[in-house]
Amino acid sequence: MDQNKLKRHHIMRSLILAGITALLAYLILSETLRHYLAPRLHMFSYVTLVIMALLTIVSIRQIFVGSSVYDCDCEEQHKVPRTPMGSLLVYGLFVLPIVMGFVMPDKILGSDVAEKRGITLLSNDVRKLADVTANANTNANATENVEQPAVVKEDAEPSVEQQPEAINQGATPPVQATNDEQLRQRFSNGGFGDFYTDIAVSLHKQPVIELNDKVFLDGLTTMELYAKEFAGKELETMGFVYRQPDFTKQQFVVARFSVTCCTADSSVYGVLVEKEDANKWAKDSWVKVRGKLELRQVDGYDMLVLKASQVEAVSAPKDPYVYYSFEAAPDS
Repeated sequence: MDQNKLKRHHIMRSLILAGITALLAYLILSETLRHYLAPRLHMFSYVTLVIMALLTIVSIRQIFVGSSVYDCDCEEQHKVPRTPMGSLLVYGLFVLPIVMGFVMPDKILGSDVAEKRGITLLSNDVRKLADVTANANTNANATENVEQPAVVKEDAEPSVEQQPEAINQGATPPVQATNDEQLRQRFSNGGFGDFYTDIAVSLHKQPVIELNDKVFLDGLTTMELYAKEFAGKELETMGFVYRQPDFTKQQFVVARFSVTCCTADSSVYGVLVEKEDANKWAKDSWVKVRGKLELRQVDGYDMLVLKASQVEAVSAPKDPYVYYSFEAAPDS
C-alpha cells in the first residue's frame, strides 16, 4: 500500500486511541465513572487508562517512523481497510461511542429503569404482591370491616382507593433492653447469624435509625428479617421517588439502585412511604424522608411501611448508587 495512505490510517488510529484515552480520563477526573461502574472496579479503569495512553504513544510513533516487519510479523493478516467505505465503516464503529461519550449528558438510573426491572421493598418484590392486592381489594369490597394496605398491582386493573391505616396486628412493642447483651440475645434468637445480629443491634440502639448509603442494603435486609422488632421505630433515609400508576395518592417508594459491577446488573430497593401529601413529590426527585415504621400483615408475612412525618427535597448525592458492605454495622 502507498505509504501516504498507510500514514493516514495510522493518524486515524492514533486519534481514536487518543479519544478513548481522553474519554476515560474525563470520566475519572470528573468523578462520573461511578455512574457506570462500581467503586471496587475503579482500579481496573486506572490500569486501563495507563495502557491506553501507552498504546496511543506507540501509534503516534508509527506515524513518523512507519511500519516495518519488526512491528508485526503477520504479513497480510492485519490489513488496513482498502476502500473509503470500508474505512468509514470500521473507524466509525470506534468514533461513534467516543463522540456519544462526550456529547450525551451523564444520567443516573431512575424510575423508567426501575419500572422495567421491578423494585424490592424490604426484601419483598412489589411484582409478587400483585395477586395479594387483587385478593385484598376483593375481600375489602365484600366485607366492610376488613382492612388491607394498598400495594402495587401491575397486570390487573389498578385500584387507587385510599386505604385506611392498618392495624398492627401481631406487632410487638420495640425491644426494651437494659444493656447491649440483652438486646443482642433478643436478635440472636432469630438464627440469622452474627452479621445481621450486629447490624440489628446497632440500628435498634439508634433513637432515629439513619439508613444511610453505607448501611442501606444490609439495613433493609435486617429490618425485613426482624420486622416485628423494628415496628414502631423512627427511620430516616434518602432516595429518589418511585411511583407506579396504581399507587394511591398517599404512597410512593423512596428507592435506591444497587450496583454490583456496573449499571447493567443494577437492582432497585426501597421503602414504601405513606403520607397525606405524597403526590406532590415528582417522580425521580430526590427526597429525605423521616417517619415511623409500621408493620403490615400481607398474605401471612410481615411488611414494614414508613408512615412519614417529614419529607424534604434534597440533591442527588455524588454517588447515587448503594452497595453491599461487609462493614455495614458500625462499632457499638
